[in-house]
Amino acid sequence: MKKKMFCTLSLLALVGGFAAGLASCGPVTPGGSETNPDVDPIIPEGDPTSEVTISFWHCMGHDRTDAVEKIVKEFNEKWKGKYKVELSKLSGDYDSLDDTVRTRLQSGEVPGLTMAYPDSIAQYISNDIEYSAVFRLNNYINDDEVGYTQEELDDFVDQYWAEGNSYHYSGTWSMPFYKSTEIMYYNDNYFHGDNAQNDAKFASNSTYNTLKAAITTAQSTGDYDTMTTALENLKSWAQENGGYTYEVPTTWDEAVSLGRQMIADRKAENCGGTFFPLGYDSDANFIISQLAQRGLAYTTNDNINEPTDHFVFNNQNTIDFLTEVTALIKEGVFVTGETSGVSYTNTLFTAKETAMTIGSTGGSSYNVSSNFRVSLAEVPYAGENQLYIQQGPSICFFIQNDPYVQKGAWLFYKAMAETEANTELALESSYDPVRDSCYETKTYTDWISKYKEDLIYDIPNHTKDFRDKLMVSEVFIGSDVARDQMDTLISQIVSSNVPVATAVNNAYMACEAAVI
Repeated sequence: MKKKMFCTLSLLALVGGFAAGLASCGPVTPGGSETNPDVDPIIPEGDPTSEVTISFWHCMGHDRTDAVEKIVKEFNEKWKGKYKVELSKLSGDYDSLDDTVRTRLQSGEVPGLTMAYPDSIAQYISNDIEYSAVFRLNNYINDDEVGYTQEELDDFVDQYWAEGNSYHYSGTWSMPFYKSTEIMYYNDNYFHGDNAQNDAKFASNSTYNTLKAAITTAQSTGDYDTMTTALENLKSWAQENGGYTYEVPTTWDEAVSLGRQMIADRKAENCGGTFFPLGYDSDANFIISQLAQRGLAYTTNDNINEPTDHFVFNNQNTIDFLTEVTALIKEGVFVTGETSGVSYTNTLFTAKETAMTIGSTGGSSYNVSSNFRVSLAEVPYAGENQLYIQQGPSICFFIQNDPYVQKGAWLFYKAMAETEANTELALESSYDPVRDSCYETKTYTDWISKYKEDLIYDIPNHTKDFRDKLMVSEVFIGSDVARDQMDTLISQIVSSNVPVATAVNNAYMACEAAVI
């Protein structure tokens, strides 16, 4: 590939422009008027004559960095005297990481690369390409020396790759790191008959109590096969004796019907206490996913020259949808994180106050209980579109004074995205790797073969089949505001008694105010 002359941008201009870009809200024009040459950097020939340092900012927990530390060690040994990567943990969560990245960028500190969600990366790009703090990756991706072959590009999971091309400017602006989605965690004991309504119905039945004792014993020893047998024995007995057992729902309508049945069964046996059949951790994920599944509008990049045209949810379809689901919450059929009173419904789940909860596959540790077996299922979907929200961080690369820092950052990403390395990197945190070949490695197949022993093993066993069902949302300046508004919509309607149409319009007005 013929290379162009590299044009540097002073650090002062970069940081000042980044701050101005955050404040500016003019229209964007992908594919046109892109006059900042640093956005499409020329790749320097060869390697630096003295070692350059590449800072990688992240928010990975200390118990989940073995794989990345191994990659860093091997990379630094391979490129000793040329490139050196330094890991820098800035926070413990993605929102705090984003806040810290923005603060440090404005103070003049620029990393080689960082983990981030696309909404954050859109802010680093800004809505005026003249002020972008990150560079577009097409030149690197297509380079003969350090890029990817077509076969290698085809190896990236389509939906993960698409996310890097979903921004408000054309081209590829981020690369997938590892990914997650949502999954339904359910109380397997409850579905097999170990539940409050059977406790009330069979309180003095010796057979029932013996069968329950066998489950408790198996649970305490961690013997999966014995536990399975004990649960099946209870389920069979309960069904033969008019007890209460349940089947895991596949669709949203089935989940609603099941929730109502559970409520009715508890009422029939005079069961008290707090109980919601289904919990959903993220209000925003619930709304965005259900709108997509129902074929309803949320946001778009169709006319990005007019910022307010990004937001297309202010309509009767959204009002009807929210009227339906908030009525179900008031009915007690399900509860969301924002309406739960505890922030996350996994807290209710582990306390046996929900039978099912929907949350991130990256948050499995928060859904583990020593009091019952936790099992997994695909999230019940509405409408005709079996789509699931795509989560997990991407990687973006920052414009530097020294082009070799950019080149080193890219080479380091390639090391993290290599098949075996990315498999280990993802599985360590119960995330999914980003290349199709990862799913064929011995590391991956050995990992999921252990699913009976631990929830963290079982998650990839389920999500390996999700890859063609993941949705990619448009990313632009203000897409984070839209998501924030979705997170509070339901609680406004349910807890604050705001009329549905008013709440939807208020959300739209807040989004509009953020971009004009």
